[in-house]
Amino acid sequence: MQEHTLSVTIREGKGRGNSRRLRAQGIIPAVIYGQSGTQSLAVSESDFKMLMREIGGSTAVVTLENDKGGKTSSLIQATQRNPRNDRFEHIDFLELTAGHEITAHIPVHTHGTPVGVKNGGGTLEITLHEVEIKCLPKNLPEQIDLDVSKLEIGDAIHVENLPTIEGVAYQGDPETVVVMCSAPTVEEPEEDAAEEAEAGEEPEAKTEE
Repeated sequence: MQEHTLSVTIREGKGRGNSRRLRAQGIIPAVIYGQSGTQSLAVSESDFKMLMREIGGSTAVVTLENDKGGKTSSLIQATQRNPRNDRFEHIDFLELTAGHEITAHIPVHTHGTPVGVKNGGGTLEITLHEVEIKCLPKNLPEQIDLDVSKLEIGDAIHVENLPTIEGVAYQGDPETVVVMCSAPTVEEPEEDAAEEAEAGEEPEAKTEE
């Protein structure tokens, strides 16, 4: 499991006005919640963007070091972005406490090329890019690695078929499709389509001169 450090400031002010002022200064309003309660925080936008680049698409433990000298292990639970400029507007951190189970969303990474794609011209469709799990912080995986190389056309991998990871329980409907190998799309030849169009045309009425 990757571990990273992020400097944060304990935030006293609240409300939309305060949040707007912070964002104008390049600071992202945030909150951390868990066994210790809920605490409002402020995070440097540049520091957080750098952290997200380091993490990539994996799950990582982030140690928050606040301006009062405290340290807290956490997960990035959720982020909000501005739809107009894609800037981060808010961050939710989940406090990690040893011995207490957590629920988290873990990315699914596929590897291999399905037999149905190589030999049958099929398409690999990923319907779930992340899955929900429940585990102790020490058992938290960075990602779920999924080998799709044996999939024939029409085959699918469901939540119940995901690889077993010690101490990790998958949540949700076990029959939910994660990935599947779909049959190739058959397109109607342009000539046939044109012929059908001509066959459907009504003859023009002749006018007497």
